[in-house]
Amino acid sequence: MFFIIGTHFFVWGGQLLAEQMRCGRCGTVANFVLKKGMNFVTIFFVIPVIPISGIKHIAQCPNCKARYTATPDMLAQAGGGSQLR
Repeated sequence: MFFIIGTHFFVWGGQLLAEQMRCGRCGTVANFVLKKGMNFVTIFFVIPVIPISGIKHIAQCPNCKARYTATPDMLAQAGGGSQLR
């Protein structure tokens, strides 16, 4: 028996930001979605087993799903990120 091991970045939660931003990838001006995410070692590239990074806050474009690192201003705008689950 052998295992195929890899890594994957999983995201969860979602809260719309009040301020609109422009996506650097598709050019859409929209309210981005603030999410949390973490890297995991996975089995068969699907099943998360061991977390290998801390929680990261990201802003995701609602149109093309491009992800950007959330700034402290975005987190403050969303209430410190405490409403993300």
